[in-house]
Amino acid sequence: MQEPPRKKTSRDTKIGIAAAVIIAVVGAGSAPWWWPWKHTDTPIETVGMSGGCAPFQVFAQNRWAPVGTAIRLAPNVQSAQNGSFPGNMSISVNGWVISRPAYPTNTAPWDSGVWYHLTDGAGWVSFPGVRNNPVAFDPTGLSSDGGTPAPILAKCQGAIQ
Repeated sequence: MQEPPRKKTSRDTKIGIAAAVIIAVVGAGSAPWWWPWKHTDTPIETVGMSGGCAPFQVFAQNRWAPVGTAIRLAPNVQSAQNGSFPGNMSISVNGWVISRPAYPTNTAPWDSGVWYHLTDGAGWVSFPGVRNNPVAFDPTGLSSDGGTPAPILAKCQGAIQ
């Protein structure tokens, strides 16, 4: 008995199958082997400050949710975040600058554009994100008393580098 003739696979079909296999292998799993050449890890630098004063202490806000404060690479909320401090955490700063307000719709004084420079150079924290001393959390979120604002001493004003 004779076998029926086999259909030949066309050249275009073979190319399509090979392309699909290659795409599946390259796209499978986590970052492919070529990832390091495509994506370099360029370090993002923190914006510095000139001027300022001797280090002094402020505290991450703990009055309203979300508690704590973000560390930004530049004195601007659109800057990359470089970590955070939990509520009532002691923070060493060595000066401040005026920049874009973090929360312009907040009531005064929490609508300020003051940003404090971290003593260790790791970044900046916003005025509304810190206090002069630790404060108790307000679970209702309704208290108008935000605590004692962090100091804005004229001798500590610096300039963005």
